[in-house]
Amino acid sequence: MLDVVNSDVATVNSEHTREVRRDVLVVVTGAALILLSTWLPNKGDEQITGVILIVGMLAYIAGLWAMTTESRSSHWALVALGLFLIAAPILMDRPSGTTTAATTAMVAGVIVAGVGTVGLLRASSSSTTATTGPRHRLDDRQRRPESVTQ
Repeated sequence: MLDVVNSDVATVNSEHTREVRRDVLVVVTGAALILLSTWLPNKGDEQITGVILIVGMLAYIAGLWAMTTESRSSHWALVALGLFLIAAPILMDRPSGTTTAATTAMVAGVIVAGVGTVGLLRASSSSTTATTGPRHRLDDRQRRPESVTQ
């Protein structure tokens, strides 16, 4: 029985480690956006710099939030933030000469949305495995007593 418990703990730890690694990617992406907001060429348009800075801070915070919780809401937030990063340069009337800033935002959006999507897919597959997976052993509360004396 100890082997079953050890293998379950190892599986949970390895899955948690993989999830934290994915969330670290979002934190690094957010930090990169924060740092790049000062260096990206924007032809003097400070609104683009401000937007990239704010969205970078949001990505950084969302990545930290996703690392500290195992809720699906953090993954949904990453998907929404990533889709915003992808769509904003397309939908905004960006001035000429800001293609580098727009491309950077879109690449960051793909990374953030991808991490959120993978997190959602992993969470849904692990929840279906947990509910439909085989039960190898009964715990002590579910076992019937060997001998019942009355």
